[in-house]
Order: sequence, then structure tokens, then C-alpha cells
Amino acid sequence: MISVYAISVGKIEQLDYGQKREMRSALNKSPFSGKMWLSKTGFAEDEQAYKDHGGPHKAVCCFSKSHYNMYKYALDTVPDYAMFGENLTVEDLDEADVYFGNQYQLGEAVIEVSEIREPCWKIQTKYGITDLVKRMTLSGKTGFYFRVIQEGYVDQDDDLKLIHLADETTRLSVQELNEIYYNDRKNVNRLRYALQNPYLSETRIAKLQKLYHHALKTTS
Repeated sequence: MISVYAISVGKIEQLDYGQKREMRSALNKSPFSGKMWLSKTGFAEDEQAYKDHGGPHKAVCCFSKSHYNMYKYALDTVPDYAMFGENLTVEDLDEADVYFGNQYQLGEAVIEVSEIREPCWKIQTKYGITDLVKRMTLSGKTGFYFRVIQEGYVDQDDDLKLIHLADETTRLSVQELNEIYYNDRKNVNRLRYALQNPYLSETRIAKLQKLYHHALKTTS
């Protein structure tokens, strides 16, 4: 069983952290009380402000509370939950141990690892850490997304239970895909292997194919 510290949702709001660019976001999330319906597109009371945020392959965002310690040096106070706008704040689940296609029971719902998290300027602006995105992508500790295989009610006290491990022949961890996508974009062999994974979204496959073709050109 994987301990879940908090399950959080948020509404879109206008945020002002002294930034020049307008920021409308549901980045600030809070735990709900009791139970909430988890559908194919996410929790019933959760919102996303921008295109490519949320949707069937990004229905539930997960981040490990153990990674919060990476940012203690820069903050007076580290949040207890949803530091990076995640829905699931788990106690300790490292990206290196999470494979695309892994399925977990969460309350009545069944969820499957489906996407990497691409951190953006909004979380960097919120905390005033100028190199936050760079630190996250270099470390590979970005969090990740689930798609919903089976809808159902989720209770605030529910934990994650691994019920299916991804196929060994094409097994790909979130950590490895982060390393490829952010830090090793010209590695033809790693890109070719990642493209064989049957659990990645069409959008992710398209991005990897573009990198793969570019890498072929630069190495030929």
C-alpha cells in the first residue's frame, strides 16, 4: 500500500504573485472532505485553466511529498500538500519506481500511469525560485499523471494500491522518460525504446517521434 498524504482539488482563479504575465490557474488546491467522484477527466470539483492541462491522459496529477525537501533551501515554509498543484500528494513514491501502464486502486477507482509532468513558469513564479523548472527537469522528479480506467468515488482517507505492473518487455519508468525528454533528446536508442511503449498518450508519442527524427538527422 502506498500512503496518500492528501487528495486535493482546486478552482480556476486569478493569481497575483507580482508577475508581469496574467495568471489564471487552479494551481492552489486543497483537500476535500469525505468522498468525491473521479471520472475519466478527473475529480468532479477540480478545474484546469489551459489547453493541454487535464483531459483523459492527465486526469489525476501525482507528486511525492518526499521531494518537497528539494526546495526547503529556498522557502521559509514548505506547504504540507499540493505544493505543485497535484491532486495526489503521496508520502513517498519515486519516479524511478513508477512505470507507464502501472495500475492502482484508489477507492472505487482504478487509475493508470499515463503521462509525465511538464512543469511550467506558473509554479516557478508562485515560489519565486528562478531555477525551479530547471531543477525539476534535471532531477527527473517532476511528478506524473494518471488516466482513469474505472470511474468511482474516492475518499480522502484512501491510499494507493498497486494492482497491475506494466509489461516487462516495454517497461518504461517516469524517471527514464523524463531523462530522455528533458536531458537526453539526441539519444536515438533511448527514444526508439520509449516509442515502443503502448501506454503513452498520442500527444507524447508525437513529441517523441519529432525528437527521434531530429536525432536521426543530427547523427547521420
